[in-house]
Amino acid sequence: MTRAEFPSAKRLILSMLAAPSIREAEIGTLVTWGALFDIDSATIRVTASRLVRQGILTSPARGLYRIGPQGQLLTETARAWVAAEQRVCGWRGDWLLVHTAHLGRSNKTALRARERAFRLSGFGQWRPGLHCRPANLVEPAADTRQRLLKLGLESDAIIIVASALPGSKPSELSRLWPRKQLEAAYSQHIRAMQRSLKRLSAMSLPDAARETVQIGEAVIRQITTDPLLPRELTNTARRRQMTELMIEYDQAGRLIWEQFSEQA
Repeated sequence: MTRAEFPSAKRLILSMLAAPSIREAEIGTLVTWGALFDIDSATIRVTASRLVRQGILTSPARGLYRIGPQGQLLTETARAWVAAEQRVCGWRGDWLLVHTAHLGRSNKTALRARERAFRLSGFGQWRPGLHCRPANLVEPAADTRQRLLKLGLESDAIIIVASALPGSKPSELSRLWPRKQLEAAYSQHIRAMQRSLKRLSAMSLPDAARETVQIGEAVIRQITTDPLLPRELTNTARRRQMTELMIEYDQAGRLIWEQFSEQA
């Protein structure tokens, strides 16, 4: 692993505290985690304090940290990867559209939050101010709207369910999502986990802990940001294989990190 691939102090802390088997940690443990990735003690301490001020972390006792109220949505979204495939159903050709042209783009903070909500929910921009995705989610459109709002979409956005998009070409819509890149990523992550599972038992505990974070975070990031497209638009069997293998890899990683944290 190169330094460029190391997680930031913020990402490392949130990733570890989001794990159901850890939940909270003392500052000394956070510092030990950081040392695995060449993050110095001062950076870990400053980052933890800043996250507390932002409400992303809370400190119930001196030197003890856990996920705070502002971090709950982020961690809930991150943990939802396990059930990602349960969120999709067969696609009948309907589309979900979100119209935001009337909201403008001058408020950069609102714009970033809006674009993040679309990115995390699998929406592609079809036209300026008009995003869409296949309506292949189990949840009703009203629930998708609520999830978008929680992720930062403005409440004045207009949500539409369309059974057809007259005048559009299937090829035009399918290009909103990078199919080749998505499928290549699925295969890459599967190979990385398979190779890692074969060698973890022979690695030292620190090296194994470091590797499971590096590989596991990359896969979870892929799953949580994946557009969850239907089989008509992507290789859903390969995506499902990646998710199922990540569940196995996550279990192996949790055992390693529990052992490592006990020794910290």
